[in-house]
Amino acid sequence: MPSAVILLSDKRSGSTMFQDEICRHSAVRTVPYSPHSNLETHWWLMAAVLLQSSGRLFSGGQRYKGYGSRANARAYMVDLLEKSVPDFAPPSDDYTLVFQGWDALCRKLAQPVFFEKSPQFVAHWAALTLLLDWIEQTDLEVRVVGLVRNPHGVMYSAARQFGTDPASRQIGWLATCRNLLAFSQMLGPEQFTLVRYEDLIRDPISGFADICRFIGLAPEAQVGSGTHRDSSEKWRADPRYRLALDPSVRQMARHMGYAHAELENANAASSPAETAAHGVTRSSFRLWINRRRDRLVQPLLIRLRASLRF
Repeated sequence: MPSAVILLSDKRSGSTMFQDEICRHSAVRTVPYSPHSNLETHWWLMAAVLLQSSGRLFSGGQRYKGYGSRANARAYMVDLLEKSVPDFAPPSDDYTLVFQGWDALCRKLAQPVFFEKSPQFVAHWAALTLLLDWIEQTDLEVRVVGLVRNPHGVMYSAARQFGTDPASRQIGWLATCRNLLAFSQMLGPEQFTLVRYEDLIRDPISGFADICRFIGLAPEAQVGSGTHRDSSEKWRADPRYRLALDPSVRQMARHMGYAHAELENANAASSPAETAAHGVTRSSFRLWINRRRDRLVQPLLIRLRASLRF
């Protein structure tokens, strides 16, 4: 039976690695195109913006602004459908577009398994609640994989890539884990499994074999063959990374299976001020450019291309 597999994770937690490996399987496909990076659809976050979900359900208590407007979110969704499911006619009704469009996408690409990962989802309950609605409505088999990573690895990678402050960003990691735990409780054990990034890269062939079995596939030897451990412990080797985890973050990490020793930072600062003064955080001009591309330039180009077809 056709099925959909959804990966839920925080950003910088290994979702692209996971996607690359699981899509080595002969039975797994992801979207052939996305207006966003790394073949991430952003579907349920765009849906939450389009359907005007309560701002309180978004991270930070405010409606997500990354698409610029509701109209832009819809333009992104229609563009994705036109290139991935060309025989689907996007309906004018937004709610119908969200649920029928996603179902059509999954059915088109599930041959027999469709895989989706968008690490934006898990930070926003507005996106997760719509995803839950779809899981309850569809007759497709749906499996959800939760992927977590040591918070130090996430904070270090995010600081290097996006210029985020580790001391502040760790609270975001905590919030995504809370959402992930709550989401998992709304699914049956046959629908949800939790995986640690470190366990996958430590023994990728065995780890991905377990994932294959969870989603109803026979393992294939090539799945997991492209992983590496180059970045998993970089934070330990960089003396500029001085974060000491907040007790609440440490508590959540322990619940996720991380031992005390895995959460200790030998270079930890003695105060938040010292962490900021000596951290690895850097300004990210690339991030500034990308945000304006996503909010302004890309939606404009999509609409222009659409208008030229008529």
